[in-house]
Amino acid sequence: MKEKIRNWVEDLNASYQPTEDKSLVKIAELVLILPALGLFYIWEYFNNYKIEYYLYFEFEDSLAVLYQNLMPVIYVGVILSLLLTMLLPYIVKVKYNDCTTDTQITGSQSAVQKKGFPNFLVICVISIALTGFYVLLQAYQFTLVSIVIFLGFAALASYLYLFVHKNIGFGVAILLVFMYAEKRANIDAQFNLTNKPTLNIVLKQHADYPILTEGDKFRYLIYKSSNYYFIKNEQEKRIYVYSISTEEMTSFKTE
Repeated sequence: MKEKIRNWVEDLNASYQPTEDKSLVKIAELVLILPALGLFYIWEYFNNYKIEYYLYFEFEDSLAVLYQNLMPVIYVGVILSLLLTMLLPYIVKVKYNDCTTDTQITGSQSAVQKKGFPNFLVICVISIALTGFYVLLQAYQFTLVSIVIFLGFAALASYLYLFVHKNIGFGVAILLVFMYAEKRANIDAQFNLTNKPTLNIVLKQHADYPILTEGDKFRYLIYKSSNYYFIKNEQEKRIYVYSISTEEMTSFKTE
């Protein structure tokens, strides 16, 4: 047992050795994945209303929903980044020597190993990130089971990306964010179905009769995209779609 503990402590104090990666490839993949992620969220959201959103899809919508959902992430990240200041005293003490001579001698040359941050410091940063993710899940009222599953996937993706193989970790992370988008879309849609938000919306062509008024008893806003208002009339069991650019209106029956 003592030997295992000693080996574990040595592993924590050992310098972190990142796996090889092609950053440009990952950036190119993200450029393709992020818009698809935004579209996936909107598609899942509209499934709760049985609306074929592809009929009204515009590329800007996928980017807008990403921006909207990114703001809470940035806010939580800024708050929790203060925890990193607790690690500053140790980080300052880390010596950034380019190389350190190793005891292994091969002929007349010595093996060289680059020093870096110890593994336990990397684990501390991951733990802080997982704490932020937990706060975000709690803020959006994820169930306890969902929180455990998402945190487990996040920890697994971090471990695989940092210590095993970055491509595998990246793949698990992509699966995680799509699972998160699906869950968030359903939570947001159910919240909207329960609260039935209303506000005053007037289009020029419908100035005499606003398409929605604050406190409306039967109509409420489903969603506003870059070019459309989606409004449901529960009394008529009909969804109205108003185009902002053309000011045309279409409608269809719903449950």
